[in-house]
Amino acid sequence: MSEFLKIESLSVLYDGKPAIENVNLELELGKFHVIMGPNGGGKTTLIKAIAGLVPYQGKITVNGMEIRKYRKIHSIGYLAQRGAQFYNFPLSAVEVVEMGRYRFKESSKTKRRKALRFLKEVEMVSHANRPIGDLSGGQQQRVLIARALATESQIILMDEPLTGMDPRSQSNFYDMIERIKEKHNLTIVMSSHDIGFTTAYAQNVFCINKKLVPHNEVVKLLNEPEISKIYGPNFRLAQHFHLPAEDDDV
Repeated sequence: MSEFLKIESLSVLYDGKPAIENVNLELELGKFHVIMGPNGGGKTTLIKAIAGLVPYQGKITVNGMEIRKYRKIHSIGYLAQRGAQFYNFPLSAVEVVEMGRYRFKESSKTKRRKALRFLKEVEMVSHANRPIGDLSGGQQQRVLIARALATESQIILMDEPLTGMDPRSQSNFYDMIERIKEKHNLTIVMSSHDIGFTTAYAQNVFCINKKLVPHNEVVKLLNEPEISKIYGPNFRLAQHFHLPAEDDDV
C-alpha cells in the first residue's frame, strides 16, 4: 500500500491518562476510511490529533511531510461533532462556506463565487442566504461539507457527522460523500458508530478502543471476533438496510 497519511506510535494523554496509545496507521489517498469504536474509545481524540487540535506524542505525516508543517502550507477540512454551535450564529450559509477560503488571497467577489459553487455541489445553493442557524441539522452538515471543500484540502476529517440522522438521511449523506470523494479524489477519515452503513460504503475500517484493533477487510467486520475487543462481550448487532436516496432535508 502506498500511504498518503501515516500515523506512527501516536499517543494522546488527558490529565496524564492515555486516551489513545501507540496507534499506527497508513491510509491511502482517495479512500473513505472509517474509525469505529465505543464512546470514550478514542475516535474523537484521533480525529483531533490529525486536525492539530490536541497535543500528542508520536508522528503524523502527509505525503512524507510532518503534519504540522503540512498544515502551514495546506488546509485540512474538519467537521466537528454536531451540537448547538449554530444557535443564533450570525452568518448565512454562504458566509460559513467563505470561512473555508481564509488562507487564499482573493477578492470578495471571487470568494463568494467559489463558495456558491461548493454549495451547489452539496445541493444547498438555494439556501445560500439563509441564516445557518435556521437550517435543519442535515442541511447544516451539508454546508459544513461545502466549507471543508472550500479549503481545497486533500483530506476531510469528520467526527460522527451522522449523529441524530434517520436512516434515509444517513443514506443520502453517504451517497453525497461518495460522489464528492470521487470527484475531488479526497481522503476522508470519519468516525462512526454505525457498523451497517459503514460496511456498505467504507473502503477501509479501523477500530479503536484506546488501542488499535486491526482489520484487514471491511466485509469481515460483522463476523470477526475482534469486534468484542472493541465493544465488549455484551454487544448486540441490529440489522438494517441501505435506503435509496430521496429528496429530503439532508
